[in-house]
Amino acid sequence: MELINSIERLPDQDGPLFVALGNFDGIHRGHQTILKFVVAKARRENGASAALVFDPHPLIALHPEKSLALLTDLADRVEIMVELGLDYLIVEPFNEELALLTPEQFSRKILFDKLKARKVFVGENYSFGKQGTGSAETLRYWGEKLGFGVEVSPMLLYKGKEVSSSKIRSLLLSGAVNEASDLLNYYFFRQGKVIKGYGVGKKMVYPTANIAASPHLLWPGPGVYLTAVDKLNEGPHFGLTNVGSRPTFFDYGTSVETHILGFDGTIYNHQIRICFLEKLRDTKTFGSHVQLKEQIKRDIEAGQKIIEGLRNRGNSNSYSLQVGCSVLRS
Repeated sequence: MELINSIERLPDQDGPLFVALGNFDGIHRGHQTILKFVVAKARRENGASAALVFDPHPLIALHPEKSLALLTDLADRVEIMVELGLDYLIVEPFNEELALLTPEQFSRKILFDKLKARKVFVGENYSFGKQGTGSAETLRYWGEKLGFGVEVSPMLLYKGKEVSSSKIRSLLLSGAVNEASDLLNYYFFRQGKVIKGYGVGKKMVYPTANIAASPHLLWPGPGVYLTAVDKLNEGPHFGLTNVGSRPTFFDYGTSVETHILGFDGTIYNHQIRICFLEKLRDTKTFGSHVQLKEQIKRDIEAGQKIIEGLRNRGNSNSYSLQVGCSVLRS
C-alpha cells in the first residue's frame, strides 16, 4: 500500500479508481467490510483501490473545545489497512477551505474532478460537506448527476450488536475490552515508547514498563488488565497493565504501566505495543505496598489461567497473539 499525502500527489491511473470514504477511526469490522469491497471491486475491474481520510479528524479541527479521543491514530490505521490489501491510503489535510465545500462542491471538485473516481463506497451513516449536511443518499444523488457510482453499506451487526466506533468507545470505557475486540476484529492496542516512571514499583512491588498516555487517544477505563506485549526482541509476552491512577502511592494522575511476565530486560525508549485481552479488576487502594504486592500476585495467577485457556483453544485469537496482536482475526 502506498501512503499519499494529499490528493494532488495521487499518481495518474491507467485503470479505474475505486474509493472508500470515511475517517475509519478504529477500522472496525464495519470499516473492514467496506474496504474489502473496494479492494475486491478494483481487482475484478483491473483498477486501483483507495481510501480517503482527513487529518486532523474534522470534529477535532472544527470543534477543538470538544474532547474527542480517537480509537486509532493515523499510524495504527495505516498498519491495519496494509493488511486489507488497499493500493492507496490518501491522507488529505483538513482545512477551512475543505470544511466550507458544500456536498455538491465536494462531489464535483474532489471525487469527480480530482480523484476521477469510478465508484465510491461509504457506510449508511456517512456525512460530508459543509457542517456535515450531506448524507449517503446525497452522495448517491450527486454520483448519478456526475457519472460515478456510489455503494452504501448498511450498518453491520456482529453477534447481534451494531458495529460502530461509538459503541466500541463505550465498551472500552466500561472495561469490556474483550467485547470491543470482537467488534474490532483484532485486539485493541496502544503503542508508544517506554518512559521512566518514579521507580517506586520496581523497588517495592513489581517492575513495570510505562508508556505515555496520549490525550488524543482513548484508553480503556481505569483498572487492571491482562495484556499481550508485542514488539519486544524476544517476541510477544503477556503482562498486567494498570490504566489510571496509582492511589496506593498517592499518584492520581493518568498513568499506564505494565508488568511484563517473565521479562527482565531494560527497554527504556523502546517502542512497544500493548494489546488488551481482558479486565481483571478495578483499581483499588491498598493500605501498604505489601498488600498491593499480594494482590498483584493473585492477578498474575488469574491472568495465567486465562493465558492457558487461550493457548489451549488454538483458534484465530491465539494465532493473533503468536504473530503480533494487531493481526486481523478474519
